Amino acid sequence: MSLREFGFGKRSLEGKILEESVALQSDIMNMGKRPFDIRRMVQNAVTNVICSIVFGSRFEYNDDKLTRLMDALDEAFSTSIFNQLAIIFPILRRIPGLERGAQVKLDALCTIKTYIREEMNSHKETFDPNDIRDLIDSYVRETKSRENDDETTFTDEYTERVLFDLFIAGVETTSTTLYWAFLYMILNPDIQTKVQDEIHSVLGHDKPPSTAHRAQMPYTEAVLTEVARISTMSPTGIFHATSRDTSLHGYHIPEATTVLPNLWSVHHDPEHFPNPGKFDPGRFLDVQGQYRRDDHIMPFGIGPRMCLGKQLAEMELFLFFTSLLQHFTFNLPEGAAKPTTTGLNGLTHSPKNFKLVAETLV
Repeated sequence: MSLREFGFGKRSLEGKILEESVALQSDIMNMGKRPFDIRRMVQNAVTNVICSIVFGSRFEYNDDKLTRLMDALDEAFSTSIFNQLAIIFPILRRIPGLERGAQVKLDALCTIKTYIREEMNSHKETFDPNDIRDLIDSYVRETKSRENDDETTFTDEYTERVLFDLFIAGVETTSTTLYWAFLYMILNPDIQTKVQDEIHSVLGHDKPPSTAHRAQMPYTEAVLTEVARISTMSPTGIFHATSRDTSLHGYHIPEATTVLPNLWSVHHDPEHFPNPGKFDPGRFLDVQGQYRRDDHIMPFGIGPRMCLGKQLAEMELFLFFTSLLQHFTFNLPEGAAKPTTTGLNGLTHSPKNFKLVAETLV
């Protein structure tokens, strides 16, 4: 079931994102002309959007509960590819050094699950069918309506897993993509200026963006698509499995075989994307300067089991990116070396930490 079916339509989600964007802008403005790392600010904002949907409320960025949740999410995603493999294949934990790293990651995931479980228990105690406050209440209502259905999948365990997946899919993917976007903006100030010119021509300096404006901002859309392509935040996408025996190019693939799509290879195929290491939004513009969709771009995976947070992530990326560039120009700190675009491979492909300076536009 989609978020829309639980009462979270596009307009409702937009409102939550824009509310958080205002808080994020305030946080950035407080930095003045000092260099800062925008990573945690973006993570806080994206996490708060999820919290407002799931729990019905947002946190102040210095709230201890939000800090603990963010620390757990950081720990869960920061482990190396080898520790991830040790999670998937427990036998690998016998290799010296991998057991501890895998356990640290498991503990972080457990912290997130415990937090969700506590919120679920609190919601069940205060549940009022005439006052649905958030996504947890919506799931509680649905679960209660199916209590006598022996075939139902709506159980507490199911709800906990869905909410956990929403956090995992909805926080790190979006915040990491935004972090890449700001890295490429400070490395390509001419492109940043073109984006700002388009934003100001459509919105001016004060009108809040809406997803309805996407069609009027082809260059901005092309920039975000190029960020998704060149960064490929999730290089292997989501795990799939064959539902029956099949074959591909003469190779027999048995039922229940784990399948991983190599999204990095697709996004960096020089036959389709010449000079794939170059940041070039023009790849996604036609001769009239209109946005050109490309089926080779698949940052959310492929098939029916693609990222469940796709709709929300696309809205967040567009609204956060446009609202911040509407009000700020981001630059390298004076005298700083250019940050590398060689990323770190953990659970996601993320940039190495970098600092920037935000210049407020008037």
